[in-house]
Amino acid sequence: MDDYAGRVLAERYRLPRPPADEYELVETRAFDTYSGQEVLVRQILLPEVVSAEPGDGGDDPGPGSDSASRALEAARAAGAIPDHPRLVQVFDIFTDGGSLWIVSELVPARPLAALLADKRLSPYRAAEIASDVLTALLALHAHGWTHRNVTAGTVLVCDDGRAMLSGLAAGAAQEALAGYNPVPVRALAGGSGGSGSWEGPDSALELERARQARMHLVGPVTERWAPEQATPVHENWQLAPPVGPTVDLWALGSLLFRSVQGHPPFPEESTAELVQLVCAEPPAYAEECGALRPIVESLLRQDPSERPDVEELRGWLRSLVRSAPEPDLGLQTVRVPADDPHKLPIVRRRGELVRKRRQAADPVPLHPSHGRHKRAKAKKRSRAPRSLGLTLLLAVVLLLVATVAYAVLFMPRNGSTNGSADTSQTVPAQVSDGKPKPSTAPATSKAPSHSPSPSATPSVPSTTVTASDLGSDFKLRTDSAGFTVAVPTGWQRQGKNSKGQVRYTGGDMELIVVPGRDSVADFGSDPLAYQSDGEAELDAFRSSAWSSAFGARSLDLNGVSAAEGEYTYRDSSNREVYATNLVMLRGSGYHVVLFVGPTAHTAELKRYFDKAAETYSTSS
Repeated sequence: MDDYAGRVLAERYRLPRPPADEYELVETRAFDTYSGQEVLVRQILLPEVVSAEPGDGGDDPGPGSDSASRALEAARAAGAIPDHPRLVQVFDIFTDGGSLWIVSELVPARPLAALLADKRLSPYRAAEIASDVLTALLALHAHGWTHRNVTAGTVLVCDDGRAMLSGLAAGAAQEALAGYNPVPVRALAGGSGGSGSWEGPDSALELERARQARMHLVGPVTERWAPEQATPVHENWQLAPPVGPTVDLWALGSLLFRSVQGHPPFPEESTAELVQLVCAEPPAYAEECGALRPIVESLLRQDPSERPDVEELRGWLRSLVRSAPEPDLGLQTVRVPADDPHKLPIVRRRGELVRKRRQAADPVPLHPSHGRHKRAKAKKRSRAPRSLGLTLLLAVVLLLVATVAYAVLFMPRNGSTNGSADTSQTVPAQVSDGKPKPSTAPATSKAPSHSPSPSATPSVPSTTVTASDLGSDFKLRTDSAGFTVAVPTGWQRQGKNSKGQVRYTGGDMELIVVPGRDSVADFGSDPLAYQSDGEAELDAFRSSAWSSAFGARSLDLNGVSAAEGEYTYRDSSNREVYATNLVMLRGSGYHVVLFVGPTAHTAELKRYFDKAAETYSTSS
């Protein structure tokens, strides 16, 4: 609390004491006395003259004025957007002392502007950040919002490398102060706290006043002045391009240009000059953007209809990130020595090291008899490691002899039908008329057995899991579709549908198994590529406007090529779901194990998935 000895806002948020040479706070940490957590507080000053409507000269700049109430309404509507992993969460919005205050979560991150002050970004690193920002913009556009405030100050780069987007509520408040209405119609109608009748400027004169007020509030920031926002107002102002999601794409292109080139695409000495240039002149040439240059140039086109589609842009950025070269070896990198046995260090026995250290530590004897006793003890200690080594060697030899004796006495001979034979000696499935048929005879048998082996089963995992190992929470199911898997107790089988899926359901959670529907001939032999691009069970994730993927990696499951990943997205019923997926390449087909359920059951789904992945086996 000693760090927060400044003023208290809304009888809740305690600010730090500002330095003597600062008179106003723009953005700072604060301490929430209700929750006991640190938050981030941003101040937006309410100017005296802000409204573009006639008759409102700004005589009352406090919370009761029309401009302040509109800014508060717009900011609260922006703060009501559902949480997203790439959006900074807004906790509270209020007016106090002639200013609008926005309280948001304190993210362990640095603004992109702070990173650019140190050095420029490479095109591939800039593409990574732009991909995260585009994911956040897609979530906003799905709710009908346009951000209008994508800048180097509102993009936060976290400690783990991912990027988050903030500033939506602040940008909405500034747009409202200028006289525009940034809130979508459906957000106003949904009860955001306002009357729902605010429509913004409705004449050429009011629109020009709003444009001039916005120039004063926003300043010379290229990202916030797309040509459709900077176009001069004429009598046919209703024919001007509408302000929509394409302004966010312009902002993203300007941000990429600034990140890689080190300067903005247009000069920013004067707001009026910047507004004229974005409408009349092309941007500076992006000569250092490299592979990112075509994307930047397409985003900075003056005509918003010529800018790329969001999904198309998303694909470009992903391709660019995947093609990034390996990082250069730094000065602090330790190189692995060459595979030369003469250059590798010699590993000595621990007994020798102990013996030498103790001999060096023994003091010189003061009496001959004492010296004899010392030497005798030293000889015993020096023999101890060698005796231990001989003992271990003898134990290993005895163990090998016992193993051979057991194999000779108790293991079955050739032609035996003992059902306890090792499953690794089972004859592989015989193939006739294109269908696999499992064999029940041991591999070493030369004569037909009189009865099938009771333990002869199809291929099993390397670590055999029995029903007793699963406990009461799981049941080992052998499905008629040709696979065996552990299913949570009480889940019901729904049968195999027309898509080749076998479904097991338990409440609002579901297990989907696809036993070899898709072949290598159609989808290639890379399980990770199949999972990311070809697997039909993840189509809902790919088509969702709100989605995220993590943990995607290739695996080797006991010689079986596989891939796994975790996904969150909104399904067809707009429900936030979590999915954990395993793809295995068995034979010439892909086998899929997929658990899907609400994000509230993520821990349960992970536990179910681990058990299913451990026990899944097929009959061929």
